Amino acid sequence: MFVIVIHRIHDRAGFRAADAQALAARLPDGVTFPAHTTSADQRLGISLCEGESVTAVRDVVEGAIGQFADSEYYEMSVVDLGADRDHAQRCL
Repeated sequence: MFVIVIHRIHDRAGFRAADAQALAARLPDGVTFPAHTTSADQRLGISLCEGESVTAVRDVVEGAIGQFADSEYYEMSVVDLGADRDHAQRCL
């Protein structure tokens, strides 16, 4: 499942360092971070994560950067554009 994580960063330097360290380390099997970004002022971050569950993703993220940001976790509903183009077009 895909999970969106919204980070409200209160220690920008700590967050950057912990994020870099976590990404350089081997992540637990079954948890990936295909994309992540921050706002220009680095006070807001958004991560796209994939894992077995929201709890599995939360455990990894909080262990890495939890002390530097308050984060919210949301399960995503993903539309397969190849399988249902009509539905995708209606959503646009």
